[in-house]
Amino acid sequence: MTAIVALLAACTADRDDPLIFGTRLPPAAEQGTAADAASAQAPAQTPLPPMSMNEIAVSYVKLVLALGELDDGYVDAYYGPPEWRDQAKAQKLTAAQIEAQSQLLIARLINTEPDNLPADPELAKLRKSYLRNQIGALSARAAMLQGRKFSFDDEARALYDVEPPHYPETYFQPALKQLDALLPKGPGTLAQRYNRYVDSYAVPKDKLQSVMRAAIGYAQLHVRPHLELPQGEHFELALVGDKPWSAYNWYQGNYYSRIEVNADLPVSILRVIQLASHEGYPGHHVYNSLLEKDLVRGQGWPEYQVYPLYSPQSFIAEGSADFGVELTFPDAQRLNFERELFDLAGFDAAQVDTYDRVVRAAKALHPAEIEAARRYLDGHMDAESTANWLQIYTLATPEYARRRIAFFDHYRSYIINYSYGEELVRRYVEAKGGSEAGSDAQWRAYIRLLTTPRVATELQ
Repeated sequence: MTAIVALLAACTADRDDPLIFGTRLPPAAEQGTAADAASAQAPAQTPLPPMSMNEIAVSYVKLVLALGELDDGYVDAYYGPPEWRDQAKAQKLTAAQIEAQSQLLIARLINTEPDNLPADPELAKLRKSYLRNQIGALSARAAMLQGRKFSFDDEARALYDVEPPHYPETYFQPALKQLDALLPKGPGTLAQRYNRYVDSYAVPKDKLQSVMRAAIGYAQLHVRPHLELPQGEHFELALVGDKPWSAYNWYQGNYYSRIEVNADLPVSILRVIQLASHEGYPGHHVYNSLLEKDLVRGQGWPEYQVYPLYSPQSFIAEGSADFGVELTFPDAQRLNFERELFDLAGFDAAQVDTYDRVVRAAKALHPAEIEAARRYLDGHMDAESTANWLQIYTLATPEYARRRIAFFDHYRSYIINYSYGEELVRRYVEAKGGSEAGSDAQWRAYIRLLTTPRVATELQ
């Protein structure tokens, strides 16, 4: 019981220690040392009743639902027993109660043996690690709701289990220089030239529904040879507006998703391809469907019936969805499909090669959003200077920069999950499946990542 004594003692320690509320705990040796000191000064603790992994998982799900009653948007998806949600609504736990219960749940988890899975013992260890990190993030989010302040980097560690990279302005200069050479010459800043060019290939709104459906269908067709999708999986596509995001997948359970696309924003041909893969195949829709098939129904693990947005699971979900674009559309296939979409949208397909070079060069600027969010949320830049910075280093329009700042205000360090999530997922897939884009070996590594419990530190 020494590890439990140490952790419970830590729960009353200095509240400025980010590790108390985050996803990481001291190494076992350090826990033992702390436990010795704690037991020498404190009265004997009553042993905690043992809990199975599934009992801990159920408690975790219920605490996530309870926090969702206080934090709008925290529960991104839930398809477990309706009575658990009803119980969360009726109990009305406070953030402080949720934080305390989650810390106690971590203490129980530390001394709980993984389930006996002789066919795949690694899977049992991964499950325990996943639950520990998810519950830690739940505790951190509950602390935030009580007014606890985190720096951008500490928040990313606490909620998403990542060490956020830092990007100096010089990191983006090569891409900016390349784009300056690629884009048509004309008046205005580089951002203005870039947006004039990209907007000229924005899909007309009256064709967006049909173009999006074609892209999702094409992605679905290319994913099927590589993985076994659940029978009956399907999605609904809807065009919406007045949202801080460009698209969203709302997973409903039973292998069904509602994919919403923000039609207020220009949707370029490349963005159509990105959304088709990111939100659909092999992105969020496939990820959630496989988790339900393999882990909820296949293994009987209740923790995957709920998806808390601000958690390490999001790093895997967003990173794998972004990487899934290039996995599904390697260079030659992407160019051929872009030509088909150009024709469907009414554009000159002869311009595809130039267009593709421009948008691929611009992708190297995506990490600039992480740096903008860090400087803004940590108080080093105000909204106006952040908007200007985004226009310079991400080539955002003034309107898009304002929307991005609204995203930072609402979702805070969540931005870390996209470009950096993709980078770490790519490293993992290439380490396990080689560097040939779209190869069978890469697909096997990718599917393994999607269908097993994973946390970001394992990718790092």
